[in-house]
Amino acid sequence: MKKIILFALVILCTVPSVLFAQKKRAPAPAGTHRMIFRIDGAKDESVLLAVHFRDKMLLRDSAINQGNGVFLFEGAGLYDEGMYTIVSEGKRPYLNFIIDGSQDFEYFLDTVGDVRNFRVIGSPQNDEMLLFQRKNVEAQRKINSYQTKYKEFEEELNEDSLTFYREKMLELNTEMEGFIADFINRNPNYLFSKMQKSYRHITVPDPPVKEDGTIDSMFQSIYYRTHYWDNFDLTDRRFINLPSFEPKVNDYFTKVLAPHDVDTINKYMDMVLNLASKDSLMYRFFIEWLSTHWQGSKVIGHDAVFVHLIKENMMKGKCRWMDEDLLERYRKRATKLEPLLIGQKSIELVMPDTNGTSSKWHSSYQMPKKYVILWFYDPNCHTCKSESEKFRQLYDSLESIGERNFDIYAVNTNNADLELWKKYVREKGYPWTNVGGLHANVDYMEAYNIYEFGTPQMYILNEKREIILNKRITVSDIPDFLRQYEKIEAYKANKNR
Repeated sequence: MKKIILFALVILCTVPSVLFAQKKRAPAPAGTHRMIFRIDGAKDESVLLAVHFRDKMLLRDSAINQGNGVFLFEGAGLYDEGMYTIVSEGKRPYLNFIIDGSQDFEYFLDTVGDVRNFRVIGSPQNDEMLLFQRKNVEAQRKINSYQTKYKEFEEELNEDSLTFYREKMLELNTEMEGFIADFINRNPNYLFSKMQKSYRHITVPDPPVKEDGTIDSMFQSIYYRTHYWDNFDLTDRRFINLPSFEPKVNDYFTKVLAPHDVDTINKYMDMVLNLASKDSLMYRFFIEWLSTHWQGSKVIGHDAVFVHLIKENMMKGKCRWMDEDLLERYRKRATKLEPLLIGQKSIELVMPDTNGTSSKWHSSYQMPKKYVILWFYDPNCHTCKSESEKFRQLYDSLESIGERNFDIYAVNTNNADLELWKKYVREKGYPWTNVGGLHANVDYMEAYNIYEFGTPQMYILNEKREIILNKRITVSDIPDFLRQYEKIEAYKANKNR
């Protein structure tokens, strides 16, 4: 049986209610809020008002029970618009509702859970939201009934009845799709309407045929990441306070974009930020989310996305809410990382070996093999020593079969005890180039950010001595990494012919 999906339903508390009589009252003064919640059956001494933000609920206010389950939120100023929740003393959500520009209303509900008996006075948007919920409850009741009958007739192999209930479910699905579309079109500026629109899937067209008669295999992927936000209004800051928003952001950057190269990620990140920049709070949300996400990414190459974010936003004066100290920290961070990004020409190191006054100086550029592994280590570091032994095994095994295509340029980072380092190198007898000491052509600890990264640290350089890896990987994975790198380079060369 084909699965029938009625619609994406926003998570909402459902509850039956005894309806209270409404006394006429004067409207709340301009610029103030007055929200009354009559919760039949509530024994709480107080309830909490919480707002959705990212994957959390933030406490915004509380109200005491004034008797008979009546809770009043009243005072000067207006709440930020968004999706809010009334939470019981026992941390149970009683109600999800919308706070919009109209913050003078009265809501009737109870603690049981059936929105068919809910009622609101003075809030057209919440009234429409209840209409939507009631329609959903009725549709869900029908679909459950149809599915139960379908399963019964499926066991009896009654094809006529199966066809009947299959058609009933399809009819209901069509009815609900029409209802949702009409609901969105009727109230296009309501936050709840925009939220329902955001649940709708993007329809991706079939790929076109290119001039040579082949199918454009990249079309649908490009279309999807370009139109991903079509059903979201990224100029509307109220989305920040919707439970559906942050998961959508997370999926876009961790699933839709993450598999692609850095240039592609940067292009679409810029696209999103350009859309969001029309609202200062939305733009700030994305900047803070993206800076945290990319700075914390362990994926090779994503540090370049972080640097791009800083250069195109923080360093161009777009983040006016940040103080000068924070902006300077971002600037310094980008300045340190940029020379060490994949694709950059490596900083040449010219350093002496362990032979004291007769030391020979060695350049990281002047190594005979195609690839160079810069290996920064401390002979007092247990992990460094363990990884160096793994390097020896790999080095010797590839050398014995004539397949070693890299040299190792091993740099001692412990300058507090140079004799310890020299003794360590002599005892181990490592066959690669071992350099260190207090003299070099550059401050190598600063140049390769060892002060921050610590040891061990690894960089791999290609034949042009450009950085092709700037994070430590498992030593045994290095041959596979180099083979994969060569395949990608060959593909690029053929593609550009």
